[in-house]
Amino acid sequence: MKKWKKISLFVCVFAFVREFRPIEPFYAAYMTSPAINITLTQTSRDVYAVGAYSCFLLIIIVFLITDYLKYKPVLIMDGICGVMAYCSIVGHPSLLRMQIGQVFYGFFFSSEVAYFGYLYAMTDNKRYYQRITGQARAACLSGKFFSSLFAQLVSLVNGSVPYVELVYISIFGMFFSIIWAYFMPNVTNSVYFHNEKSEPTDELPPPVTNYTSSTGEPKTTEDIESHQPKTKITKDIDKNYSKSLGQVLLYLHKDFKRSYSDPYVRKLCLWWAFAFGAYVQVYTYINVLYTYVLDLNEDTHFTLYNGAAESLNTLIGIGSLLAGIVLLGCFYTRTLWFIYAFYIIYGCLYQTMLTVAESEVAKRLSRDSYGLVFGFNSFIALFLHTLMTYGIVQGHIISVSTIQQFLIYAVYYMSIGAVFLIFSINNYFSSAATDSIIECKQ
Repeated sequence: MKKWKKISLFVCVFAFVREFRPIEPFYAAYMTSPAINITLTQTSRDVYAVGAYSCFLLIIIVFLITDYLKYKPVLIMDGICGVMAYCSIVGHPSLLRMQIGQVFYGFFFSSEVAYFGYLYAMTDNKRYYQRITGQARAACLSGKFFSSLFAQLVSLVNGSVPYVELVYISIFGMFFSIIWAYFMPNVTNSVYFHNEKSEPTDELPPPVTNYTSSTGEPKTTEDIESHQPKTKITKDIDKNYSKSLGQVLLYLHKDFKRSYSDPYVRKLCLWWAFAFGAYVQVYTYINVLYTYVLDLNEDTHFTLYNGAAESLNTLIGIGSLLAGIVLLGCFYTRTLWFIYAFYIIYGCLYQTMLTVAESEVAKRLSRDSYGLVFGFNSFIALFLHTLMTYGIVQGHIISVSTIQQFLIYAVYYMSIGAVFLIFSINNYFSSAATDSIIECKQ
């Protein structure tokens, strides 16, 4: 087996097992069940909020220590933090214990950048980056699908949701990810701290903005590099050379400027960060909405299908203005079946658009910039997630109910869709005007 395929297999198995956490679709219901017995408001404002703040504070730290420790130790720590997060809700935990567990969950959530970084660091041939990124993303979504489906099937067979058993199975999944990470190949080089091949100098390649093919389409990184003048941008360094923090920060700064010098990349990354930030918010609080509506209807005999909704959400894909309209449906309806349907449609729209954005950005990036751009976009997304948690969920800016939160998310998505629709219309007319001028000159 070729090395890149072997590495992709290791990472895909890790990503799949990492996402096998069957308690997730029923987390809010478990919090308000007799086993834990806290209110839905406490779940939103006192438990989930701690996780949101932890994710935001830890993602930059995780990004830097991941590169410094050469990825694998962070993958092992990722699994350990997952175990700690779910162990914190076993038995009859206090609120403080659950909040500490959310801090561990913050590290766990932020560490997604670690296995993508590992993937890129272990793959020498950069032309496989897009393929292995797609494979890792597919493994991640498959893990969510089978995890949620398993939880739903167990609930149907059992006649009720076996919360405690699902927690223990989630812990087992995290434990298996630790074992798997331990046997993954070691990384010899990282992108920033331990790069034995090269380091950037002040001479950077020109921005890729104006490079187009004969058909007018943007060229890929490989096409651009083959037509660029052979500018020397690297210098040899000792094999065991490790960069200082100052050198790494300089490298990051230059890499950042080079990556975001392309307006096309900036536009896609803007959508990516804003949409992902809202997606994390919706994904976190959709289970709260399920429980809220169930309590509102006082239907104690309704069988929860949270797992089925979550599994279909991760599989189906198609198209971003519509996402706001769908979330608007979650605000207006009080029927749980409709909310399930709206969430599934929303998930398919988001996952499709994210896949397109990731693919397009990947084609335009410099070869060592994938991890940086993916990490920075996630940082902006988690900043927005934290801001919405602080201002909306905890009510420090505006105090709203759980259902009213989804009205805000709907307006948020429709605003993003409107802005990018305006961008598209403007680009269309600008291109048409340019073509007319060229024809007149000819």
